[in-house]
Amino acid sequence: MQKLFDEEMHSALQQLMDETIEALQLAKVSPDVDDLGATFAVALLKLGLATSFIDSKHPGFAKDVEEKRQRVLSALMPRH
Repeated sequence: MQKLFDEEMHSALQQLMDETIEALQLAKVSPDVDDLGATFAVALLKLGLATSFIDSKHPGFAKDVEEKRQRVLSALMPRH
């Protein structure tokens, strides 16, 4: 089986994912809305960085993620 990423990229992505998870864990115990917003912002930033990082190695990845996000949003919207 072919590796998706080399060791250096895998390590960098692992760190970004760990930092994203850490931000989400902090969000679970946020004492107020302002703190919750800050932890969400960090998590979203880290996911954006990871997406861009992967897209640099696999062009089109970010576009594919956005298309899938739009499909999920459409599926969640009530149909009239």
